[in-house]
Amino acid sequence: MSLTAMFVLCRFVHFASLMQIFGLSVFCSLLAPQGFSAVLLRKNQSLMMWSGILAAVTSVGMLAIQAALMGNGWGDGLNLNVWLLVLTTSFGDVWRWHLLLTAALLLVMLMDWLPGRNVIIFLCALGLLMSQALIGHAAMHDGALGLLHRANHVVHLLSAAYWFGCLYPLLTCMLYTRQPATRPYAIATLIRFSVWGHAAVALVILTGILNTAIILQHWPVDMTSLYQRLLVIKVVLVGIMCGIAIFNRYRLVPLMGKQPELAQRRFIMMTWLEWGLALLVLLAVSWFATLAPG
Repeated sequence: MSLTAMFVLCRFVHFASLMQIFGLSVFCSLLAPQGFSAVLLRKNQSLMMWSGILAAVTSVGMLAIQAALMGNGWGDGLNLNVWLLVLTTSFGDVWRWHLLLTAALLLVMLMDWLPGRNVIIFLCALGLLMSQALIGHAAMHDGALGLLHRANHVVHLLSAAYWFGCLYPLLTCMLYTRQPATRPYAIATLIRFSVWGHAAVALVILTGILNTAIILQHWPVDMTSLYQRLLVIKVVLVGIMCGIAIFNRYRLVPLMGKQPELAQRRFIMMTWLEWGLALLVLLAVSWFATLAPG
């Protein structure tokens, strides 16, 4: 596997892990009622921990691959002198803090006795996602346009992280609607998710359009450009995800009052499909983020 392909894969896993942590912390800690929050957190604890481990490993992995790309190949990926050189670049200026915040996130995850632990995890995930707006295409402009681009990209990342990251805990929350003791709390959580989900989807679309306008200055119509082909694929996949989300909310949710078992079974199936499409979107983004926009 080439270094570039390895970087794309590493970036994909890193993005998915951070977004999953963000979504879990929002869904379980902020959307769920207080007593039910602890139930959801216990149910999703393994996923949270594994996501944290993957985020930590891939954050170091991306630094190592950058060192290999800057140096003379795979051998320099483990050369600490080249690592230090990478950390003096514009990428390194951001990544030093990114590594420290990732280490703090992993440490806090291990300290289950820490007061306010879930809020700290949320803040760490928030900071790690926001730091992604300081590198790559989002950092290609200076001045007022650069500030607008970075701010817009932050909103795009956070709204996308809410959408993707909440899908798995949404599925676990659905299970508790079948239990009389937890049903009212699960339904309240799902309603809150839906309200904020509408805003998140709208922001993903609007900020995505603005990102494209800033980077390309036109619609992606040059199909000889791999960047623009991948961008079109992303747009199509997001469009399908929007269709699934609308179908779930306005077709299957009302059906739950009439045919609860059938509606819930279809809802779970469609949400898993939406989750899979979201992973494909993240893979496409991780790929075209390494390409020239032209």
